Amino acid sequence: MPLVWAHAEYVKLCLSLERGRPVDAPAQTSRRYQGRRPDPPFVLWRFRHPRHRVSAGKELRFLLEAPATIRWGSDGWQRAQDCETEDWVLGHVAKLPTADMKAGQSVQFTFYWPEAGRWEGQDFSVRII
Repeated sequence: MPLVWAHAEYVKLCLSLERGRPVDAPAQTSRRYQGRRPDPPFVLWRFRHPRHRVSAGKELRFLLEAPATIRWGSDGWQRAQDCETEDWVLGHVAKLPTADMKAGQSVQFTFYWPEAGRWEGQDFSVRII
């Protein structure tokens, strides 16, 4: 049946292009967002998708697979402090209060893995834009 599914997707794509909108979009979702893409107040950093930039006014959040302590500082490790992750069932999350930082500033961080008793061994950096 994969070939039938592929053909059906192609027909939906052609019809969507002709109508100028997705034909299989749920009506409730379309009404809720009225064609606007949601803009969450945070940016998510993961090892599989590390962020290198965060827009000013957004919070930097981490989603990790194991408990960790995040040692972080700003603008060259100034005012370094630790932040513990919380278990949110689907992963371990930490929030850094970066929403008040200004464009041009940066955040440096690394990870300590308490279960393994080791540091990540690498520093990371995110620039506020």
